[in-house]
Amino acid sequence: MNYFKFLSIGNTLFFSSLKAQSVYIGPKVGLNLANFTGNVNSNLRGLAALHIGGVAEIEIVDMFSVQPELLFSVKGAILGDTKLVNSYISMPIMGKFYPIDILYIEAGPEIGFLISANEKSNSNNFKNTDSYKTVDMGLGFGAGVNLRDIGLSLGLRYNAGLSNIFVDNSRIKNGVFQISAAYTFEL
Repeated sequence: MNYFKFLSIGNTLFFSSLKAQSVYIGPKVGLNLANFTGNVNSNLRGLAALHIGGVAEIEIVDMFSVQPELLFSVKGAILGDTKLVNSYISMPIMGKFYPIDILYIEAGPEIGFLISANEKSNSNNFKNTDSYKTVDMGLGFGAGVNLRDIGLSLGLRYNAGLSNIFVDNSRIKNGVFQISAAYTFEL
């Protein structure tokens, strides 16, 4: 009999502590400041490009949420007068911690699937997809503000590449700073 009382009290405490989850979804767009990291040529410069897609923020508890994203993201670098422009479908899954109501810090893994790789210069443009691996793994971390009252979220994130991106196994990875804005609404 005491076991059932204990179980009943435990269930009551557990279910009363649960909060209804809030889910927010919406579009996201921003600027990528990309470059290659690792064993790179010293003449390499950063490439400004874009990312665009959608986000879903799932509130787990008051101060923590999980945010999966699906993005079209352009990464690469500039070497001399040649732009190395690589397009990915990226799927970051960020854990977001809110130390105060509108400010968040985030971290999480990202996987990207290469959809095209192009070398562009004044004299020619050609596809170079065969030189790159098709999967890119990374780790993102950043911070931002989330103004839920108006649905606007502004963030700054760095995605550090964890995997070599070239098929020749050179030690070169993607590194991308992202400045983004998202407009979300609650489901």
